[in-house]
Amino acid sequence: MKKYLEEVEYAASSLIELIWSDFEKLEECSDRLKTLTAEFDVKYQIFLANEFHPTANFYHAQMAKAHEGVAKPKAELEKEIADVSESIDAKSASIATLSGALLQIAKQCISLKYGKPPNAPAGGNIDGVLIKEIIWEGRNQSIHYENPKEISDNVVTLFSKLDALRDDGISWDARSQTNFAFEIVQFLGWREYSDFEQHLKSIRSKKGSSQGH
Repeated sequence: MKKYLEEVEYAASSLIELIWSDFEKLEECSDRLKTLTAEFDVKYQIFLANEFHPTANFYHAQMAKAHEGVAKPKAELEKEIADVSESIDAKSASIATLSGALLQIAKQCISLKYGKPPNAPAGGNIDGVLIKEIIWEGRNQSIHYENPKEISDNVVTLFSKLDALRDDGISWDARSQTNFAFEIVQFLGWREYSDFEQHLKSIRSKKGSSQGH
């Protein structure tokens, strides 16, 4: 495992850096979308007030001018909202793909040395859930998320355990055709290569180690 970790350090480090860089940009886009949506709501209310103003028949020329003054910025906002929403979708897909690649590297680290998880030492855990299981089943969900029939019961069981641990009212439905690779990486806390490396090295330990979350 030591040799493998040395070989993949550059790739894993690069992926982690890209994941969190994209995540920061995603948060910026999300904040921008919130601002634009709030602004749009205000513009839309003004638009409606002008569109259906009770004196519109008597002051058509004045109302038409006012209507134009609001309709144009409203249309511009609609376009900007659509553009930002598209950026959010693209960033989300990018983050999920990069996270899936990182989980694949971690899974390979386990499978090359031990084959399947039952053959590997228990290793570290997060509040009782084995890190090797989180990596293995998280990777499997990421690979097969588009086809729910290929999502195993082991994946579903693991995701149920993580739901219980997080206890945040949000369910990670493994068969919802959603790629949860980033959520898994985020749950594992892999913000630096050292976090990634520490978890994989823990699997060499027969006694394992427990970590809170």
